[in-house]
Amino acid sequence: MKVLLVEDFAPIRERLCELVQMVPGAHIVAQADDPAAALAAIRESEPDVVIVDLQLRAGTSGLTILKWLREHRPAIAAVVLSNSVYAQMRTACLDLGARLFLDKASEFAHLPKVLADLSDQLPAAASDS
Repeated sequence: MKVLLVEDFAPIRERLCELVQMVPGAHIVAQADDPAAALAAIRESEPDVVIVDLQLRAGTSGLTILKWLREHRPAIAAVVLSNSVYAQMRTACLDLGARLFLDKASEFAHLPKVLADLSDQLPAAASDS
């Protein structure tokens, strides 16, 4: 399973890398810290899963990525990690096609299980990649 990380804070991105590496068959194909870099990485690496933070560098938003995925690559699973856990933000992300919305403060450590579950739902070719 190919994973793209979109997170602007390096220590969080490093921890996400560690969590992804705990999942058998999962590997990080690219990392980005803003929407423009993320969209370029999606086009180039064709990930199975994009883990995206909502609040990115220079005031940019992960919502941009979710909107693009919904329009151009709806088969890619998006998992949102955010400190913005308001119900309306969660709803907006899910409405834009995010498979899951995780609270960074309380659900961060659930990521390996979430990815393992997603891997089970992906076509066999994706989970073998």
